[in-house]
Amino acid sequence: MLRRCVGCGLCLPHCATWAETGNETHSPRGRLLLLGDMLEDPNPETQASYAEAFDLCIGCRACETACPGGVPFSLLEYGQSLVAPHMEKPSAATAFLSRQLDSRIFLSLLGSFGRGMRTVLKWGWGTTWRRRLDDAPLGADNLVRLLGSMPVAPRNNEELVAQLDRLVGMSSQIHKSLPTSGSPHDVAFFMGCANEGLLPASSRRLLAVLEATGHRLHFLENQECCGALAAHTGRPGTAVRLQQANIQSMASLQDDEMPVVLEAAGCGLQMKNYGPDFQDRIVDATVLLGDLLLPFKREVPLKVVYHDPCHARHGQGIYQEPRNILKQIPGLQLVEPLESEMCCGSGGAWGLHHQEMSERLGRRKARHLRLSGADLVVTSNPGCLGQIADGLAMEAPGLPILPLGDLLWYALLTHPIN
Repeated sequence: MLRRCVGCGLCLPHCATWAETGNETHSPRGRLLLLGDMLEDPNPETQASYAEAFDLCIGCRACETACPGGVPFSLLEYGQSLVAPHMEKPSAATAFLSRQLDSRIFLSLLGSFGRGMRTVLKWGWGTTWRRRLDDAPLGADNLVRLLGSMPVAPRNNEELVAQLDRLVGMSSQIHKSLPTSGSPHDVAFFMGCANEGLLPASSRRLLAVLEATGHRLHFLENQECCGALAAHTGRPGTAVRLQQANIQSMASLQDDEMPVVLEAAGCGLQMKNYGPDFQDRIVDATVLLGDLLLPFKREVPLKVVYHDPCHARHGQGIYQEPRNILKQIPGLQLVEPLESEMCCGSGGAWGLHHQEMSERLGRRKARHLRLSGADLVVTSNPGCLGQIADGLAMEAPGLPILPLGDLLWYALLTHPIN
């Protein structure tokens, strides 16, 4: 598999860490060369000297998409496993936090705390609070970064409608239910710990969109975290336990072939790897909606830029579907940013372990989104939502970002009031 790499370098412009440092060892090509060295000389000293190069890999898989030779990303994962004993250990606080990210209760408490703190900071410094605290004293900077990158979205429908009405220059009437179309199709919905814990209102709006497009929803009983964060933070036993619980939960559905729909790309990639039976059964919400003619009636005259989550675009090959959805909204103009294929620098727990580089990558992404000329940024993954929001707060405080489902829900409202 290593011989598939011909050293062409086409992967380099797609690699976020190489784009940030310009260091060949921080590129996919460089890491593959280091892996070859380790296989030829498998001693701890060699592994220790190469640990940083593999530790900095975000795991976005953009290199796999760009590679003309079909070099699999699993090679880089194998390299990471070889150097894992030699990687620098995160601080106790970072390790604790990263191990709690798959707890809905913890995320809900964290979300409440974060919203309260952000409200206080906005009250004191307005929308530029993040910029003002960019040079926070050592120790407080990590807390500021955490607050800035926490995924947030409007907590109720009225708040969302007011925000988008201001953007489009219209006023809307909110109804208890959206208009429906199409014959019912049974689907199960996987909540996901981050969306349920941090973005519950956005999840409810996406459910309303699914129902409005003719889907009869079933909810998995006793569902757990998908296991992705446990796998990425060195807890393989926990990941297996969560996987088994979710497989058992899906087995309890009356139809053992019923599609299981979810909104977080990281969850989708993890659950597709549960086994061959789940490759086609696990469906991203953008894929489910992307092939439909959606009942949009109102105009949304905005320039919108969509950010592709890496685990959707590179991990699952999802690219055209969300764009097909957005192009159906009357009046909406879809624009594309520079480096659209490049990671925003979140990477789940990676962003916690490499906060300085993660922040720089988030700001790089924000600059490109601002230069697209968009009025609104949308994405479909909670980690990307928070990461880009933090970057925009530094680079373009006036440019808002929302979950894709929130914009779709708004576009499905009836005509605005004259």
